[in-house]
Amino acid sequence: MSLAQLRIGLAALCVAVITTATGRAIAYPAFGTGVDGNCYFCHSTIVNDRMELLDYTGLVDPVERQGVPDQGELKFYSAPAGGSVGLSMRAIDGTENYAFQIIGFDDEEVTQGGTLVYDDDPSWIVFRGANWPTYFIRADGEYDGYDWGTNDPTDATYDIHVDAATPPGYYLLQFALVGRDVQRDGWYHSELFYLEVTEGGGPILTVDATCPGGGAIVISWTGATPNRTAALVYARNTGGFVIPTGYPCAGTQLGLGSNQIQIAFQGNSSNSGGRTLNANVGPGVCGGYFQLLDVATCTTSNVVRAQ
Repeated sequence: MSLAQLRIGLAALCVAVITTATGRAIAYPAFGTGVDGNCYFCHSTIVNDRMELLDYTGLVDPVERQGVPDQGELKFYSAPAGGSVGLSMRAIDGTENYAFQIIGFDDEEVTQGGTLVYDDDPSWIVFRGANWPTYFIRADGEYDGYDWGTNDPTDATYDIHVDAATPPGYYLLQFALVGRDVQRDGWYHSELFYLEVTEGGGPILTVDATCPGGGAIVISWTGATPNRTAALVYARNTGGFVIPTGYPCAGTQLGLGSNQIQIAFQGNSSNSGGRTLNANVGPGVCGGYFQLLDVATCTTSNVVRAQ
């Protein structure tokens, strides 16, 4: 996505010197750091009208283990251990400049404990340090925020691959939007949410699409029942659609919603339980979601967005 670059005078911002994942020290504007890795340190005006979460699975209120604060009911995303999911948010209002932030990756799972093991999304700037937790920034380069004047609203997705070694459970994360404008210099809007990690063992689905304009798409999966039927399901949204009576695997809950839900492909997996599909699609597929159903076992794969 091409976004206009807003030139920021560093003298007008709270600046911190930090070290990137590559070990290079840089002077970063107020988007980049703060107390406990939270941009609230410099962007101290709390607002509640600048961002929203997108494409989440639903709402959940897990029972926290002793000593973990009760957050009540929160939105959540879901992925199997060994699978992937897109964590998405939208900037919905404002002026001047802003950046996206996601934090919480170092916190233990809230019900039983356990550590989230994951692969970084390379499209986000990662910061790790001895005095703050790991966090990620999505901005228009290391020194500039996104220009709100020509890019409102703007969406950002953190594509997380959960390692198969991650224990199942609920991991508390936080999305934030941080910025400054004429009316509210140094504002901060955040929302907590859960990443639900489920038991692995189902198929693992990957999608490599040409978006947003459409074009070639490569869809692959592994871990399905060898030489048995698999159904690739597509929908425009995530959710909890339940396969109705009269269809194979009736009663199975998918991670997809009902908007334009359809079977995009049905056929046998290979001798090893995998398969790769190559096709061309129009731009209307972009932004939608795929999930694989192993018809032999009625197990489902991770949900993957075409983007």
